[in-house]
Amino acid sequence: MRPLPIVAAFSVLCACEPAELVDPDEVELTESEAALRNNQRPDRLVVYNVNIENMLFDWKDLVHDMARDELRPDLVTVQQVTDKEEMERLAGFMSRRLGVSYTGVVARANPPDQRFQNQITPRPTVTTGIVFRTARFDVESKSTWMPWGKGFAEQPKTCDERSPHSGYETLRLKLFDKVAKKNVVAVSLRHWTWHSCNTKNLMEIDDGFEKGANAHPGLGAASALHIVAGDFNEPAFEKDGSYKCWYRQMNRSVPQSMCANERNLGFTEPAYEACDGDRGCTNRLTGIDFLFVRRSDGAKAKTDHFNVVEFDEAHRSSVRSTGGDGPSNIRSRDGYNDQGPNYSQHKAMRAFVYYE
Repeated sequence: MRPLPIVAAFSVLCACEPAELVDPDEVELTESEAALRNNQRPDRLVVYNVNIENMLFDWKDLVHDMARDELRPDLVTVQQVTDKEEMERLAGFMSRRLGVSYTGVVARANPPDQRFQNQITPRPTVTTGIVFRTARFDVESKSTWMPWGKGFAEQPKTCDERSPHSGYETLRLKLFDKVAKKNVVAVSLRHWTWHSCNTKNLMEIDDGFEKGANAHPGLGAASALHIVAGDFNEPAFEKDGSYKCWYRQMNRSVPQSMCANERNLGFTEPAYEACDGDRGCTNRLTGIDFLFVRRSDGAKAKTDHFNVVEFDEAHRSSVRSTGGDGPSNIRSRDGYNDQGPNYSQHKAMRAFVYYE
């Protein structure tokens, strides 16, 4: 007997709109085919990070590339998603295309602020999100807060005030891994574009904050693994090729010399590990988006299989999967379909991260 097509099963689960079901990007999978790509090992997680740019671009190309990868994502940190409805659209397409049920959580269901760029008019709203495998994780707690950083390009800039815009809201989920029987804290962030306050923000992610509307717990020792990823809006390198202070403090393998604050946060950075510490290689693989992971017991976290998903690579995956390259935005949105051939202006990254 022919296995039940995943696309039919998940169309009910995700409450997908009828327009999605005639999408040329839809690919029918069987349950047996999808199961071969699931990560069944309790000691590791497959983690992606991507600034999805309000899904204005050819975003489904990235999901087609996920489908061709050796393992499905367990967890995806996402920045610049429009709202709860758009997150459900993203998680729904991932569920159907990858043959795995995904749940998406956003910092705000109906964010108040719009994106700054004018690719479409009116401009969409913007918030932060996390997508995870429904069968693997349960949400134990959710926290959100505004990071430090204020001042536009031609204005005074300060790290003494918090970002006023919902597109920069940090999202923290404490998840229970039902396969590993361990807790994970995942943080999806987008830090202020016009002024770097990364050091202050990262210290607060670790320590927590106890006052008022922005109160949130620190990372602590109760969860086995800490994943901090997102759009840091700042590279790892100074203009002279040396590592920036915030990156030295995050990456346990980089000496902290010349940093005013000598505290090492003890994270592993998968791009650096993939490069065996080579500075030129790390510079090529990183931009302003990063993925960090830490074990709460103080031992160095292991990572491997790091990859930056190039735009051409994702495009080729779409063509191989569908026989062509259908537009990601199949519904006209404010009179606009695709912004361009890339899945975003930001490149996604993926790594396998390990509990032990």
